[in-house]
Amino acid sequence: MQRPTLQSHKYINNYAIQLVLIILLYACYHALAQHIFFEGFLFSFQKINHILFGAANAPAIFTTVPYHSNSIFLSSLQNPYFLAALALFYIPLFLKRKELAEKRLDFDKISRIVIFIVAAALAWELSTYDYNYYLDHAFYFDRILLIVLALLLLRYPLLSPLFLALAFVYRSQFNYPVDGFPLFDKRVFYDVLVMFMAHTYARLFIPSFKVPFLYFILCMVAANYFITGLKKLLMQPHIYGWVACNDPGDLFTNVHYRGWLASTSDITIHKIAAFLSRYKVILQGIVLLIELSGILLLRRRKTTITLLLFFTLMHTGIFMLGSMLFWKWMVLDLCLVLVLVFDRNSISSEIFTKKGFYASIVLILCSSVWLQPMMIGWYDTRVNQFFTYEVTTREGKVYELDKNEMNPYHQWFEYDNFFFLVNHPCLRITGFGYTNKYDLVKAIRQSGPANFKALEARLGQNKYNEKKKEQYDAFIKTYFANRNRKLQEYFWPSFFSAPNHLYSYSATGGYKNAAPIQHFKVIFNQVYTRDGKKTIIDQSTVDDILIPID
Repeated sequence: MQRPTLQSHKYINNYAIQLVLIILLYACYHALAQHIFFEGFLFSFQKINHILFGAANAPAIFTTVPYHSNSIFLSSLQNPYFLAALALFYIPLFLKRKELAEKRLDFDKISRIVIFIVAAALAWELSTYDYNYYLDHAFYFDRILLIVLALLLLRYPLLSPLFLALAFVYRSQFNYPVDGFPLFDKRVFYDVLVMFMAHTYARLFIPSFKVPFLYFILCMVAANYFITGLKKLLMQPHIYGWVACNDPGDLFTNVHYRGWLASTSDITIHKIAAFLSRYKVILQGIVLLIELSGILLLRRRKTTITLLLFFTLMHTGIFMLGSMLFWKWMVLDLCLVLVLVFDRNSISSEIFTKKGFYASIVLILCSSVWLQPMMIGWYDTRVNQFFTYEVTTREGKVYELDKNEMNPYHQWFEYDNFFFLVNHPCLRITGFGYTNKYDLVKAIRQSGPANFKALEARLGQNKYNEKKKEQYDAFIKTYFANRNRKLQEYFWPSFFSAPNHLYSYSATGGYKNAAPIQHFKVIFNQVYTRDGKKTIIDQSTVDDILIPID
């Protein structure tokens, strides 16, 4: 048997060092982009100003937010922190400007295609959001710039830091001045863009760097699925708990009550839910195996293509039964399938190697440190607690308002995380009826609808917050006062809008901008379902807001 040579050891060590370098660069630049470009004007800059200038002594140039200007991006560039962070992304390119001028750095076709598709999909969603009625601005310049930069990336990939900064800060408007909603489903696009920059910088400073960009994207995708599956394994009770003890029929029933398949009869819903409950071990076992198979994603090319297609099919099933459309993940998965199908030799031969596969396992297992992927896992309960909305027009007509009619803040409303409006103890159950605590699931099943309120009083927490309620009311007043004024104006970009992440509908057809709104009512709902029988536990108004009239 031939012993490994010193040269082979050196090559392996260099390979390992290259991988470590990339993930370190990725982690640093991702933290910088997240805290400055996305969270900067929301709270990061306030913390920096407090450290540098004290409580209230910072110059205006450091404290002005860009959301009330004609262009969020151009106004952001006037902030020294934002501008300095953007410069940090371009400093490596400046230092290597000679190599760039001599065109020593080239980008393969696959890298260009992946970056373009990711940027184009992200620009599509961001540029077609509805008019921002709270800020009373369309930000047309920023929308056009998003599209232009996304198109230019196909020819000029080094514009990616500029596009990333714009995409982050433009998206941050929906978290101002309220909590808004996290990146969640769309975070994967931002992650790909940051990884592209980290990979580009490594290639600039290490001419011998050979690990393809596509390798790291596949590792990122694999980590997100595997870690999600791992979380389900580690949920109490361990290993078997989620597959054997969770009831997907409860999820299907709960999303129906909050507006999914709203016009479908309760009898049909019960039949589908009963089917899901009966075969829960098989169905959830398949989901768990698909997610855990992410650890094998880089085993070989055909395996990768097959698993990516399985991921896409899994997302399709989740959408049909749970109203959650992870279309951004599906776009990335299918994009990777296409590039792997049409690339049979050049890049694939550098990715699907034995050492690459073993290294990918290490990167995936360590991804909680460097990537911090989403860990999606919960237990569905027999109770759902969610918020619905009624609006009253100036003529006195009452309409049920669909959550997605609150575009561009629709995802915030879809999350149903408004327990600061409810002035009594509530259990820690989301608007989709799920929790991370298995003991709570068992307690709810044992309580039944008759004893649920007693359980809630014993284990619940009162999350009511007067200050947050005042902020919420002020937001709603401003939002609808501006929306009433523009009721007859058609906002054409929304005609091309991307799919939503979460879906719910009103059985009555919704408001659909019927007339100016005078009252906005928030209704807290609690529904308990057992054996197909629906019991309304609570249906009470927790907020009634009078909209200012011009």
